[in-house]
Amino acid sequence: MKDESMKKQNFLQGAAILAAATLIVKLLGFLFKTPLNYIIGETGSSYFYNAYRVYDVLLMISTTGLPVAMSRMISEARALNNGKQVRQIYRVSLMAFLSIGIIGSALMLLIPKQLANMMENPNAMWSIFALGPAVLFVCYISACRGFFQGQSNMTPTSVSQVYEAMIRVVFGLGGAYLMLKKTGSLVYAAAGGIFGVTAGCTVAVIYLRIQFGKSN
Repeated sequence: MKDESMKKQNFLQGAAILAAATLIVKLLGFLFKTPLNYIIGETGSSYFYNAYRVYDVLLMISTTGLPVAMSRMISEARALNNGKQVRQIYRVSLMAFLSIGIIGSALMLLIPKQLANMMENPNAMWSIFALGPAVLFVCYISACRGFFQGQSNMTPTSVSQVYEAMIRVVFGLGGAYLMLKKTGSLVYAAAGGIFGVTAGCTVAVIYLRIQFGKSN
């Protein structure tokens, strides 16, 4: 009975942490998009969002269903107190995530011009390139979040989401403003803005790697 109560309490705490993080991330997302649209305008925004559409497609292919399945398997192994199996599931899942992520990032970094042409927006090329590493980073992030969530630890996921959103705002808006001021080009300003997404993912990767090291 006591164990059931503790599990329920942990679940409610985890849900509350995730809910708070989601609220903060949505607020930061608003603080990012509105000023960015003002800086780069409608034309620059078209470059930004076309690059993001390519990213979304690759991300959907890379991560749909996998983090949930991984989290569930880890949760089941943890319930059996099988720490060895938990680590094995994480290692295999991470290899799968990274393999897919490398392919996705390679496409955006090696053929951004062709992808931009497919979107019928050639000027989105540099935005696609600037966002390229984020596919690989998000795949790693998904694996780490699946690992922690499978152990009913929602804090690393929540904190990493907030860090990611904060860095996106600072680097994205700063990058867009500086690139526009320095080059006068909306093409590069949009790329500077979308680089904030890559920067945010980078910080999330570093944070989650540190947290994973502490959990060993």
